[in-house]
Amino acid sequence: MIALAGTIGTGLFLGSGSALTLGGPVGAFLGYTVMGLFVGFMMYCLGEMTCYAPNIGGFIEMGNKYVDPAVGFAIGINYILQQGMSIPSELSAIAVMITYWDHNSKHMAGYLVAVLFLPILANILAVKWYGEIEFFFSCLKLVTLVGLVIFGLIVDVGGVPPKHEFIGGRYWRDEPFNDHFKTVGNVSLSRFLGFWAVLTKAAFSYGNIESIGLVAGEARNPRQSMRKAIRAIFYRVVGIYMLSMLMIGLTVSQYSPLLISAQKTGAGTAAASPFVIMCQQTGVKVLPHIINAVVITSALSAANEQVYALSRTFVALARQRSMPAFFLITSKQGVPYAGVLVGLAFGCLAFLSVSNGSAQAFDWLSNLSALSSLLSWIFICICYIGFKRAVDAQGLDRKTFTLRSWWQPYVAWACTIFFTLVLLLNGFKTFMPTFDVSDFFAAYITLPVVFISWIAWKLIKRTKMVDPNQVDLSNGPPEALKGTRYDLAFNPNAGMYTAHAQQYQSYH
Repeated sequence: MIALAGTIGTGLFLGSGSALTLGGPVGAFLGYTVMGLFVGFMMYCLGEMTCYAPNIGGFIEMGNKYVDPAVGFAIGINYILQQGMSIPSELSAIAVMITYWDHNSKHMAGYLVAVLFLPILANILAVKWYGEIEFFFSCLKLVTLVGLVIFGLIVDVGGVPPKHEFIGGRYWRDEPFNDHFKTVGNVSLSRFLGFWAVLTKAAFSYGNIESIGLVAGEARNPRQSMRKAIRAIFYRVVGIYMLSMLMIGLTVSQYSPLLISAQKTGAGTAAASPFVIMCQQTGVKVLPHIINAVVITSALSAANEQVYALSRTFVALARQRSMPAFFLITSKQGVPYAGVLVGLAFGCLAFLSVSNGSAQAFDWLSNLSALSSLLSWIFICICYIGFKRAVDAQGLDRKTFTLRSWWQPYVAWACTIFFTLVLLLNGFKTFMPTFDVSDFFAAYITLPVVFISWIAWKLIKRTKMVDPNQVDLSNGPPEALKGTRYDLAFNPNAGMYTAHAQQYQSYH
């Protein structure tokens, strides 16, 4: 359930309206579909590595093990920034969405105090309760989205009284793309740029989907449960994101005055959601309040998961001696509370949204979080390429793996190139119509931070790229290790594990 709906938050419920105005109905649908396919392939790369050797650190430890310890450190720093900055972003979004009902902005600080401690409390308790809470939130989001997709279909075929207006494929036929993107004169170029802008928006909506890999270290029977979870990713992409974007594009015009006005004045609340615009067009009055309430729970769920991911990231870095050892200390319930307290400190940054003078700083923090997702996906694919090289060099048969991704390593290379292009070109809008220095730095500030972390750790520790023949693959499933140098059997007389074959005694 966490894999299916755990990270669905404001990106889909609210950001989809912005995607519609950027690319048009067809452009938005294609943007989410293309990004979803590449994200799905990336998740299969992560799934194969996770099912082979589940660990608490997820792909952070994979970078340290399969590529270079300096890369593992850079991945950890990037993920700390990604999750840490996402926490205040989601919390402030909750406070803003509450203003949909309470228009007094002076109450926002009080709402922030209330919602700040909810995800912290959920993560201080035993991890079982974290799972129960996420399961409940995921069920709520799935039921709501299925209901909204069905409602959108009814609206499209004219089943809502009193107008009973049949829309059909009107918007897909008459205005499929954005022909006026940033006042670009060339129609073909305008359509392509609008589609490309949707790719970046879609990447933000899919953000944190990779955090499911961190749960494997504390899941029961992680190889089988992660196998089912990863396989559910494509159902999520097709059944949730693609159908939602399809219904939005069929029922709401990209030129709708309600949508354009909401993007300007109601951004951050349910008023900016295309599902709410759909309700307003048909005269349904109760549903917008329900959507706003569900979006609030979605943002709370996302903050809850981000605190969890942040605390486990510190554990992973402390295990490889990149962070102080006190991050390894846990409560009696096994909770690394030092990392959770760091999540509390990051969450306090949400109070920046209360001050108008700090709005620019908060925008930068949000951009830092969003762009870090793309970097995390690139790192996952790089880790897989290193893992595949080690598997091939040591003669393991991937057909015996619990989960095996397709067409490798070509898919991993394709995902790396695609995500890199989206990351490098995400700031093209800062040059249109004139160059904006502030937006440019906000679009690319993540890159130098991670690059400096990688270079500094490499110079200080003098790390080297990992030799694929020296990678330790001994913690894989027994069926995958049979007949390899890691094929060990317990010798009761010796009281230890010994290798089956004489030529493998050096690995004893």
